[in-house]
Amino acid sequence: MLARSGIVDASPTMSPGISRRDLLKRAVVAGSGAALADLFLPAQFLSSASAQGGPQAVAIGNPLAVMPDRSWEKIYRDQFAEDGSFVFTCAPNDTHNCLLRAHTKNGVIVRISPTYGYGKAKDLYGNQASHRWDPRICQKGLILGRRIYGDRRVKAPTIRKGFKEWADAGFPRNADGTPKMDTSRRGYDEWLQIPWEDAFAIAAATIRNVAKTYTGEEGAEKLLGQEYEPAMVEAMHGAGVQAIKMRGGMPLLGVGRVFGFYRFANMLALLDRKVRPEAPDEEILGSRAFDNYAWHTDLPPGHPMVTGSQTVDFDLFAAEHAKLLVLIGMNWICTKMPDGHWLADAHLKGTRVIVVSADYMPTANKADEIVILRPGTDAAFFLGVARELISKGLYDRKATVERTDLPLLVRLDTGERLQAKDVFPGYRQAELENYVALKPADEIATAPPPPPFTVGKQVVAN
Repeated sequence: MLARSGIVDASPTMSPGISRRDLLKRAVVAGSGAALADLFLPAQFLSSASAQGGPQAVAIGNPLAVMPDRSWEKIYRDQFAEDGSFVFTCAPNDTHNCLLRAHTKNGVIVRISPTYGYGKAKDLYGNQASHRWDPRICQKGLILGRRIYGDRRVKAPTIRKGFKEWADAGFPRNADGTPKMDTSRRGYDEWLQIPWEDAFAIAAATIRNVAKTYTGEEGAEKLLGQEYEPAMVEAMHGAGVQAIKMRGGMPLLGVGRVFGFYRFANMLALLDRKVRPEAPDEEILGSRAFDNYAWHTDLPPGHPMVTGSQTVDFDLFAAEHAKLLVLIGMNWICTKMPDGHWLADAHLKGTRVIVVSADYMPTANKADEIVILRPGTDAAFFLGVARELISKGLYDRKATVERTDLPLLVRLDTGERLQAKDVFPGYRQAELENYVALKPADEIATAPPPPPFTVGKQVVAN
């Protein structure tokens, strides 16, 4: 029982006049508040701790002079002790790539913490990062150990039974190219565990079969028979690999990363050469690479549309230097958790935050103002905002002309973007003087590759 001093009395004679059997029996039958009070409240069930730790309970007159044995508390301190650690890049399904430290005990990860090393990072030119990036970690990183040791972890290659049967049969297809056998019972089909060698072979055979099926005029007819848009089929230029869509999206972001999938998409040009050996080199293509922004729906799509590049962590770092921050198409608090403090820092420095959303999502309560839009009206809303800013001259004209696509016009007669050569006869673009070098295509093709990191400029065919 608990003693008055907070120490457990291990004496077999817990209380005079009542045995352990009687105590348990009374605890089971205690069905009312009165019975519980009768069982636990009387003082005879409490005894003083022994100063020597023995079974004989004695009172401690001066607790400052006599300290009970507290070695049992060591277990609470030891549960966070470690015998090793290692640093790793956390990439469960997002693009933050936080540098974290895993603490191990007996070869098992017991906890994960930030490395506090971001302020030490330098680039090739000696530029050093700010210590204010630390601590860089989020809730997903803190509990990543559960994902590593969880019972739902996939420990071996698995394949849907129906798909394997279709692959084993040689990928039989109907006249329009659709699979002849039912292989689409996702959520219902049985999963089979297979060796890695078989998984690689089936994946490679599937990609090759798709490329061969939709190559050339015959492949184009099959796609049209499946009601693909004619413009999409025409844009494939007869390359069946273009029917394969690659995207560095979740959950495989943590495995192949964003650009890993895009590199693989480009690499499929080797397969196109195998499938179309007669095609000229300049017509060989890789597969399609889908835009992450168009499909993630948790990143600001306006950023790449206006600036030409996707939002990166450095852009969020700079939020505290803005006077006004408008968030649309992005739930910062949920989808950019390691960078959530930049939003709070900006707010503390006086940045006005406005959230535009179709619902009241978690980032909304961090804003000074929220605009709730009806879904599908965001374009009209921001066109109205742009018109208001332009009509009242409330914009930076130089920055708008040089760094956004707002000045771009579309011709009503052709539907194409208006170019300077359409207005000024004989117009030529100025020679690029930044990191891009224009060279003839044949010179690029015949020149030997330079050593890594020695080019200095990105070479582009003019």
